[in-house]
Amino acid sequence: MPTLPHPHLIALRLAATVLLSAVIGQAGWAAAMLGGESRYARFHEVGAWVTLTVAVLSALTYVLLRRSAGPVNLWLAVGLTVAIAVQISLGETGQRALHIFVGVLIAMLATALTSWTYRHKMPETDGTAGGPIEVRS
Repeated sequence: MPTLPHPHLIALRLAATVLLSAVIGQAGWAAAMLGGESRYARFHEVGAWVTLTVAVLSALTYVLLRRSAGPVNLWLAVGLTVAIAVQISLGETGQRALHIFVGVLIAMLATALTSWTYRHKMPETDGTAGGPIEVRS
């Protein structure tokens, strides 16, 4: 019978998946707007703040579980949060072309974070104080 992953991995995977879902939702609202459906602009604006909130909470999860997450995932989560904050600024200042370009980069970062998090294994303990989290079978 398969065993569940370590609780830290479950929390990290949940954070990454919810964040990727928010980013994909934002892309959907943006696509509707670019397709001429301007009535979806308000959904995209509100979704931006929801996505930033989810990103901050996800980054906080990665920071709190940084030894379990590893440095690559940690910096992807933090970098993604910063990129989303920049993205909101670009949208509010009307820099449409750059906003769209950064939006594509955000979608790629969110996909990378999710993929790396699902492939990530818990680090083995090295026996030193403050070392990685001990994995128990």
